Amino acid sequence: MKIYLSKKSIPELNKLTSLQRKRNYREAARLASTHIEYWVGAGLFVLLLIILSMLFKKVYPGPDTFLRDVLRWVTTFIPAAFVFVQFKIYAMRKHYRHILLRTE
Repeated sequence: MKIYLSKKSIPELNKLTSLQRKRNYREAARLASTHIEYWVGAGLFVLLLIILSMLFKKVYPGPDTFLRDVLRWVTTFIPAAFVFVQFKIYAMRKHYRHILLRTE
């Protein structure tokens, strides 16, 4: 599975203008929510949030302070969201390639 770091790195979107890229991505992402790949990614997102949060507490034990909570949020949310976005892009490219390629 190829990793996409930005909308521009998606092959179908890289030759479009930024406005077309944004519009096509948004529409394909909305439609992708009806497919199983999207929901598998959403489930993994939640599972990773839980696992990484528990792991953070084990690796860095201590009192719950605001700064520690922010650090825990950053170290759990960003990797989980990254995995979810990869699954969403996979669903978009699999089912809605025609929307991603649209130039109108």
